[in-house]
Amino acid sequence: MNSENSALMALSELKNLEADRVAEVEAERQAQVEAERVARETAERQAREEAERIAREEADRLAREQAEREAREREERIRVAEAEARSRAEQEARLAEEQMRIDAQMKLAEKKAKPKWPLVVVPLLVLGLGGLGAMYYSNKKAAEEQAAVAAAEQERMAEEAKKQQAQLEQFAAELKKLQEEREKQEKDLAALDKKLSDAKSEAERNKLLAEKQALEAKIAENEEAQKSTSKKKRSGSTKKKSSGGSSSSSSKPAAEEPSITKKRKKRINLGDGNDPLDGL
Repeated sequence: MNSENSALMALSELKNLEADRVAEVEAERQAQVEAERVARETAERQAREEAERIAREEADRLAREQAEREAREREERIRVAEAEARSRAEQEARLAEEQMRIDAQMKLAEKKAKPKWPLVVVPLLVLGLGGLGAMYYSNKKAAEEQAAVAAAEQERMAEEAKKQQAQLEQFAAELKKLQEEREKQEKDLAALDKKLSDAKSEAERNKLLAEKQALEAKIAENEEAQKSTSKKKRSGSTKKKSSGGSSSSSSKPAAEEPSITKKRKKRINLGDGNDPLDGL
């Protein structure tokens, strides 16, 4: 009788020890799950902060480029206006000089009192004024053509800048949408991990594992889409800088988009749920 009581007590002690061990393993698993959750939330927060920082830098860069482009346009308009003013001043100076020369010739002719001076002076006056008028018209037409070419070039550059800006905004919206979808997929993955840890049967576990694999494949596709969109955005930004003229050399290169890659630790296998003392 005493031996049976001793055996039962020993068996009870063993069961208590095993229960303590199982509880300790479960506590470690819960701690690991909590640590993974905290790490995942930290990575997501850092990714959001990085995306916001990149968006701010992009907005600042675009504002700087817009300001520089407007400054160049103002300088070009001022330069064209100054060139036209110089041309008009030169034409007026030549006309005044020619008029003075003709007046001097006429006065000289009057002093000499030649009866045929109108036959000489008037044709010279007509020819001089005609030549000066033709020269003035030619220079004015050349200045107008130059101003029209400059205006057309500025308009073309503005249209290209608008198109590239629209593309960059579209890429930014796609990146934001992909990021939001990635965050939702991560939450769904965490929910699947929890369901896996609480699964009661092998069939349920296999089903959840298949769902998890499909979700991880979607996450991988999302990450590839983010990389592709980021590459397109950087390419569009580089193209915009190359078409921006001398101002592009002073602008900062577009920051690379973050690529989030998470490694997950293997979960602790607690066995098939049977009593570990079945063999006793």
